[in-house]
Amino acid sequence: MIIGFMSITVAFVASVVAIVAYYFYHRDRTPEMLQLANRSFYLMSAGIIFASGLLMYYIMTHRFDVNYVYSYSSRSLSWDYLMSTFWAGQEGTFLLWLFYGVIYGIILIRRVGKDQPLVLVFFTLVQAYILLILLKKNPFAMVWHVHEEAPVGFVPRDGAGLNPLLINPWMRVHPPTLFLGYSSAMVLFAFAMAAMINKDFHGWIKHVRPWAVFVAMSLGAGIILGGYWAYITLGWGGYWAWDPVENASLVPWLLSAVLVHGIIIQSRIKGLVKTNLFVAGLTFITVLWGSFLTRSGVLTDFSVHSFAESGLNIYLILMVLLFTALFLFVFFRETRGVESPRFTDAFLTRETLIFVGMMTLFVTSILVLVATSSPIYTGLFGNPASVSAEYYNQVIIPIAVFMIVALALAPMLGWKVARIRDWATIIKAAIVAMVTTLVGIVLGLRDWISITLLLLSMFAFVTNGVFIYRFMRKNFMKSGAYLAHVGLALMVIGIVISSIYDRSERVSLPKGEFQKTSLGIELKFEGFVPQPDGRDMVKLIVRTPEGEEYEAYPLFYYSDYNQSYMASPDVKSSLTKDIYIEPFSFTPGELLSEREITLDQNESEEIGDLRVEFTRFDVAMGSDKQVVKAKLKVARKENNYWKEYEISPAIYMQPGGGMKREEVALPGTDYRFYLKSVDATSKRIQLAIKMGNDEEQKDTMAVEVREKPMMAVLWLGTILLIGGILMVLVDQVKSRRRAR
Repeated sequence: MIIGFMSITVAFVASVVAIVAYYFYHRDRTPEMLQLANRSFYLMSAGIIFASGLLMYYIMTHRFDVNYVYSYSSRSLSWDYLMSTFWAGQEGTFLLWLFYGVIYGIILIRRVGKDQPLVLVFFTLVQAYILLILLKKNPFAMVWHVHEEAPVGFVPRDGAGLNPLLINPWMRVHPPTLFLGYSSAMVLFAFAMAAMINKDFHGWIKHVRPWAVFVAMSLGAGIILGGYWAYITLGWGGYWAWDPVENASLVPWLLSAVLVHGIIIQSRIKGLVKTNLFVAGLTFITVLWGSFLTRSGVLTDFSVHSFAESGLNIYLILMVLLFTALFLFVFFRETRGVESPRFTDAFLTRETLIFVGMMTLFVTSILVLVATSSPIYTGLFGNPASVSAEYYNQVIIPIAVFMIVALALAPMLGWKVARIRDWATIIKAAIVAMVTTLVGIVLGLRDWISITLLLLSMFAFVTNGVFIYRFMRKNFMKSGAYLAHVGLALMVIGIVISSIYDRSERVSLPKGEFQKTSLGIELKFEGFVPQPDGRDMVKLIVRTPEGEEYEAYPLFYYSDYNQSYMASPDVKSSLTKDIYIEPFSFTPGELLSEREITLDQNESEEIGDLRVEFTRFDVAMGSDKQVVKAKLKVARKENNYWKEYEISPAIYMQPGGGMKREEVALPGTDYRFYLKSVDATSKRIQLAIKMGNDEEQKDTMAVEVREKPMMAVLWLGTILLIGGILMVLVDQVKSRRRAR
C-alpha cells in the first residue's frame, strides 16, 4: 500500500532532519534549531505511529493482498492472535522497535532534549537506520510484489496463518516485552556517546541509571516469559536450552546488569568511569549483533526461533559495523587520559565484591556471545557449526560460583573499608546453608558444582532476606535490590534441585489400560479430544504416588503448516514438584499387529517397549542354499529394567531364486521378528516385527513423563527478581522527581 510506504518515507526524511537540527542546536544553541529538531522528531513519530496503526488495521481486517498480512495471519485466528501477528515477522518487529523508540524519544525530549541534544542525535540516528531498513523491507508490499506467480490485483481468500508453535497466550506478551528491552538499549548507547563527547563522565550516570535498570528489567522479564513459555508449551522438557536466539537476548541482559552495578560503584566512589561507558555501548552493540544473528538466516539450522534469510543481511551487518565503529572511535578518542580512583587495597569491601560479580557477568556474556556466534566463524572455514549445550553447562555454570559469592557476601561488607557489618547474620546464614546442603547430599546430591551453588545460594538467600526484613520496618521500597538478589538465589536453588533430581521415563499406553512407571506414576490413555482449531488434545488419567488422580490434556496433532506432528505437554504444578507429560508418538491399533523398520548396521530404534539394534550379518554358504542371518540385540523393558536378548532372524535363498523367511520369537513374549529384505552392500536390513499375537491390537499413545522437583521455587525466584528490579526502578524515578 502506497500510503503505508509513504508514511515510512516521511518518517525517514523527518528523522534525518531531526538529526541534523539537534546537532546544530548542540553546536549553536539557537532556539529555532531546537524547535525544528523537536518538530521533525514529532513528525517522524507520527509517521511511525501511523504506519504501525495502518499495519495493525490491515491485519485485523484481513487485507490478504498485503503480503505481511497474508504471510502471518488467517481468518481462523481470534482477534488476540491476529494482534500478535504484528510482531510475528521481521517487518513487524522493526515497526515495534520504532514504536517503542517514539515513546522513549518523547521522554528524552522532555527530560534532556534542551540540555543534552547529542543524546537525541544518536538516539534518532538509530531510529533513522531502522526506518531505512523498512524502506528496503517494506511491510506494506503487496502479494504480487513478493510472489511473481501472483497476478497484479490478486487477493488471496485466506492467509498462510501463524506457525502453530506461536499460537499460544504467551505470544501476546513475550515478544513485545523482549523488544521493550532491545529497543531501550539504544538509550544507553545515546547517553554514553553524548557523555563522552561532552566530557560529562560523571553527570551522565544520574540520567542513565533508571534507563539501565529499565533495560535489565524488561530484558529479564522477556527472557523469563520465554523460558516459561518453552517450559509449559513447547515441549522441550525444560525452560532453557542454550538456543542461539535465547542467548542473543541473554548477553545484553547480563551486560545491562553489569552496567547497573557499575553505576552503583561510580556513584559511591567515582570509579569505573570508562568501564561504565564501554558497557553501556556494548550492551546496545550486542543487541544489534543478536538482531543480525536472528534475522540474517545464519541460525536457521541451529535455532527454533530464528527468522529465515530475508535479503537484509548487508543492511544488518552494516548496522552492526557502523554503530560499533562509531562507538569505538568516540570511546578511544574521548576517554584518553580519563582516570578512575583506585579501589581500596582491602579485598573484603562491598565495592570489590560487587566488581567481582560484575566481572563474572561480563566474562559470562563474552563467552556466551563467542559461542553463540560460532556458526559465523566456523562457516568461514567449512560447514557452519553451533556449540553444544554441554559447553555452556561445563564452562558457564562453574563461573556462576563467583557471582553467588559476591551476591552472598557483599551486603555484609562496608564501603571502602574492610569491615564485616553483621557477624550474627553471617553465622545464622552459614548454619542454614550448611544444614540445607547436607540434606541435599543425603538425598543424593553429589556433583561438587551443584553442592557449592546450593550452599552459596542458601547463604545469599538468608543474608539478603535479613536486609529485606529490616527495610520492611523502615521503607520497604528501598529493599528492591535485596529482593532481586533473593529472587536470583531462589532461581539458582530451583535450577540446581530441578536439574539434579529430575527423573523421566518413556512409556507406551495402550488405550484403556493403566501403565505404572518407575516414578510411581500410573497413566491411562483414554483417547483424543477433538478441538475446533484442529489442535487435538490427548485425554490421560494420571494417578500420583500420593494417591491423587487427575485428568491431563496434552496436545498432539498433525499440523498442515509444519507438515509434521506437533505436541505440547501437560504440566501439573504443586509446591514441591511438577508432573510433566508430553506425547511423542501415536500408533493406531491396526498398525500394531506388524511394524516395519529399516536399520543400518549398529543402528538402534525404539518401538513401544522394545529397543532393537542390528549388529551384523552372519552369512552361511551351502551347495543347496545360502543363509543370511541378521544378528539383533533386542532389549525389552521388564519391571522398569531393560532385559536384553540376542536373536537372529534369517532369509534362506534357494537355488533358482526361491526365498524363505524364518520367523524368530522373542523369548517369553508374543513378539515375532522376520527379515523382509537385506542389503549386504550398504549393510542395511528391513525388519518386520509382529507386535504380539494375532488378536486385535489397541491404539497406543507413547508419552514421556517427567517429575521435576521444586520448580515452584524457581518460578517464585523469577517473580521476585523482576519485582525487585521494578522496585529499584520506581525508587530511582521517585528520587529523580524529588531532585528536580
